[in-house]
Amino acid sequence: MPTRVPSQCPVHLNAQERILQGSFYTPTKYVRLVGEWLREHGLTRDCVILDPSCGYGAFFDLATQFPENRFIGNDIDEEAVSQVASHFPKVVTFRKNALAGVSRKMYDISTEETLVVVGNPPYNDTTSQYQGKLKQTTKPLMDADVKSRDLGLSSLLAYTKLRADYVAILHPLAYLIKRANFQAAKPFFANYRLLHHVVFSSQEFAGTSKAAGFPVIVGFYERHLDHGLGYDDVRQMTFMTAEGKSFSLGQFRYVSEFIRKYPSRSNAPTGILFYTLRDINALRRSRTFLDKPTANALQVAPEQLPYYCYIDCFKDYLDEVPYYLGNFDIPIDLEQFATCQDAVVAVSQWKHPEVFGPRKHPSAKAFQTVKKLILSTISRKANGTNETSATWFVGGD
Repeated sequence: MPTRVPSQCPVHLNAQERILQGSFYTPTKYVRLVGEWLREHGLTRDCVILDPSCGYGAFFDLATQFPENRFIGNDIDEEAVSQVASHFPKVVTFRKNALAGVSRKMYDISTEETLVVVGNPPYNDTTSQYQGKLKQTTKPLMDADVKSRDLGLSSLLAYTKLRADYVAILHPLAYLIKRANFQAAKPFFANYRLLHHVVFSSQEFAGTSKAAGFPVIVGFYERHLDHGLGYDDVRQMTFMTAEGKSFSLGQFRYVSEFIRKYPSRSNAPTGILFYTLRDINALRRSRTFLDKPTANALQVAPEQLPYYCYIDCFKDYLDEVPYYLGNFDIPIDLEQFATCQDAVVAVSQWKHPEVFGPRKHPSAKAFQTVKKLILSTISRKANGTNETSATWFVGGD
């Protein structure tokens, strides 16, 4: 029996190298969960289990559970491949770029074999604000039909190209719930259905920032050619978390329905300015109202000012937002907002005398009203869903 390799941060990489390669290794309990799903679907023999970005080989603990399957590991990192070969001698290893020349043949897998892709592919969005300059130094070669701005999205496209029968992987929830990401990986989602999942915080990865986690999904997908997921399916889907919470995109209305999120490319912004909007986690790092133009400034239309004031107030309560909503747009309860819009505007404008000039201090009732509005919106549950125990999802540590 091979020695278990701890699912830890890659010790031979420093923090900068981990960001560049997107290398954060898998907690053991989610490997066990994937094993449960494989067993449930009868994938215990006569299958090829491939991890195209295997790192130290956390998923090859499955080789001890399913010895009648063939296991293949690949990673571009020489030290990682060496570790896998040392600890898991029955695993066939390759050291190839998983995104170039993508085919079953590159891994010696025949077209007739049942292929299950597992793993925790690298996530490295070169357009994200976090560590953006550093990430843009990494531009690996990719096939034209798997190329995207994000290594993880490209990995999904590569699994489609491999014609994997099943895919059991970890990936940011944002790949599913953000429409632009979903469209970028549409060749995958259009051909795969999500059979099982659980959502957890990125803070469970060793070596990541503890400041603000983002939601990660470990999902079990089955290939259904041309009958996979549509974005409307995702909007109505009820997601379950490792802590037993449930949530859905469709449970909220969003401020982005009523305002602009990005600057106009045609006109320089004037008047009241607001910083570019992305999602809740981006709001943690960004400013709201601006007293001078910047490259990320957008112009606030007068009729939309109350909504921007709401976002400004929402920022004050971000510590109350659960991690699994971190990639959502800013939610809003329109009925409640209509009853207390004046309080929202008063509180926000008072906070920014550099933009609106000196304002009278709002009443204690105004602050309480704004707080109640935002906290009740955050805690709103999806219709028909409840919090429930989900300990069976993840097992013991």
